Amino acid sequence: ERSCYMFAHDQIQYGAYSLMLEDERARLHHQIGHSILGKMLEDHVNDLLFIAVDQLNRGETFMTEEHGRMKLAKLNLKAGEKAMLLATFLSSASYLEQGISLLCDDHWEKYYDLSLHLYSSFAEVEYCNGRFHNISLTVKSIFAHAKVY
Repeated sequence: ERSCYMFAHDQIQYGAYSLMLEDERARLHHQIGHSILGKMLEDHVNDLLFIAVDQLNRGETFMTEEHGRMKLAKLNLKAGEKAMLLATFLSSASYLEQGISLLCDDHWEKYYDLSLHLYSSFAEVEYCNGRFHNISLTVKSIFAHAKVY
């Protein structure tokens, strides 16, 4: 049987959270994200996507293996695309930028499709946000590594 605990007030929860070391917080967010992701995959519920990805991003320091980082980059792409469909362009840009930051150094060679999709989507959403400097840098990277124009 599982126990459930609740804080009597948000400030008590915040106080307890603030007493945790940064590594403990990141580990907790990592565990919460994986738990939510597991539930999401079991029930095929995409409503939890943003919550799961947000938690995993906050615990990103515990994703040291390349495979796990690429999986999280794909989840950020999925969340970014979903946010774009909902016209929440700032959130979309945040997810896509996080996805790009998770890519390994040789991502254009090893994960070309994922890289192209992340960079292209990021350029598109930054256009919607009016941040043209970011578009220029992103498109330069795409052109430098594109296999087909």
